[in-house]
Amino acid sequence: AQFIRYIDWILTVPLMCVEFYLILRAVGAKQILLWKMIGYSLIMLIFGYLGETVFRSQSVLFGVLSTVGYVGIVYEAWFGSAKKLAVNSNDPKLLGAIKALGWFVLAGWAIYPSLRA
Repeated sequence: AQFIRYIDWILTVPLMCVEFYLILRAVGAKQILLWKMIGYSLIMLIFGYLGETVFRSQSVLFGVLSTVGYVGIVYEAWFGSAKKLAVNSNDPKLLGAIKALGWFVLAGWAIYPSLRA
């Protein structure tokens, strides 16, 4: 079950990060934002998977390492370059879209692990 869940996440999580970039590209987002977000998502997923499957006895350490990726994505959405680009655009719809994505990542991803069996 974990393997299938991570196959899903290895596709959907980076796509969510690509969405941040695509929404902000019209207002000057650089590719570095795209690669930074994808890098954070890979850190989150790879360390999470390893902690749940390969290194179960060190799951706390791998959970902390995985959380670094999650916090990186949340930071970019709420305080980092993604947020700054949205604010500087003076476009309320764009700012609203970034806020919605930020809330989805913060709340949705934070509670998801506790919802699984």
